[in-house]
Amino acid sequence: MRQLVHIHGGNIALASKKYGLSKEKIIDFSANINPLGPSKKIFEAITNNLGTIINYPDPDCTELRELLADYLGIERDQLLMGNGAAELIYLLVRNTGCKKALIPVPTFCEYGLAVLSQGGEVFTVEMLEEEGFSLPVEGIINLIPQVDLLFICNPNNPTGRLVERAAIEQILEHAAKHGVLVVIDEAFMDFVQQRALYSIMTTVGSNANLAVLYSLTKFFGIPGLRLGAIAAPRDIIKRMDAAKDPWNVNTLAQVAGIAGLNDQEHMERTNTLVHRERAYLFEELQSIPGLRPLPGAANFILLNVSESGLKSSELTELLGRRGILVRDCNGFSGLAGRYIRIAVKNRRDNEILLSAIKDILKGK
Repeated sequence: MRQLVHIHGGNIALASKKYGLSKEKIIDFSANINPLGPSKKIFEAITNNLGTIINYPDPDCTELRELLADYLGIERDQLLMGNGAAELIYLLVRNTGCKKALIPVPTFCEYGLAVLSQGGEVFTVEMLEEEGFSLPVEGIINLIPQVDLLFICNPNNPTGRLVERAAIEQILEHAAKHGVLVVIDEAFMDFVQQRALYSIMTTVGSNANLAVLYSLTKFFGIPGLRLGAIAAPRDIIKRMDAAKDPWNVNTLAQVAGIAGLNDQEHMERTNTLVHRERAYLFEELQSIPGLRPLPGAANFILLNVSESGLKSSELTELLGRRGILVRDCNGFSGLAGRYIRIAVKNRRDNEILLSAIKDILKGK
């Protein structure tokens, strides 16, 4: 696998400088964040707790950890909080000693980067475009004996494809026979309808070779605060806890996480909006000649632009000049030049995006 670089969306500062626009005039579809933003309770909690920054944060995230464990349906000692899920990916790789990882691609680049950063080797298995980027279960099972670590993103970023729980369980069974640790990244699972039917989170206690990543930044709209978690068997959690930085989750991130988890109304409003607007955005994109959106289960849509007459980089650039950021998928395996990823936002922003795309394609 080639050397990877950190390529992500959501860089408003860079876009502002590049296009000569104020940050306030930029609409960001390149980062997959809750279109409603954080709940009012999060803002209130942060405001009311600003004075606490004079003290060190709770190194164990005690209150947040207990609340999140209850929400996820697991025991508190099976959970570790992190400065975003990305920190925990690197921490896991460092502390398990895994050196050979299998990664279905295209997917989130940090899995491979974490392994390569420790001198490890990355094997990939393609999720084929002609098969709708579905997970190649048999291909994965065949390669399991060659590795000691497997990453699966569910629903996958950037394709949005959701893997049935039965398929994950089948893979786990084969991985256990070969001592392979399986890491399921459920960063976008909160956006999934009937989440409980797909999440594997509650089985971490009964699977010695399973770890599940969770993100609070996306669904709760707080990427700037960095907040994630990992659920895993107690021995893995203990090793990671002992190896992490002592104060890796700051006080205001902990406060925000607690407030977000306590705002059930905002969570319900989020899912109602995302499900409605994803359907709207998908249908409208499908009606534009030259564009082919792919069905997905998360809060973003992967869009094939190969028949539009423009490369993905060209469309990304033309939208950027209008203050609209989308994610060029050039950095994802097998998608270069042909795909962009679009976050689901509110109706007004979605209409602005659609209008801009139509204007650009008419004038190309």
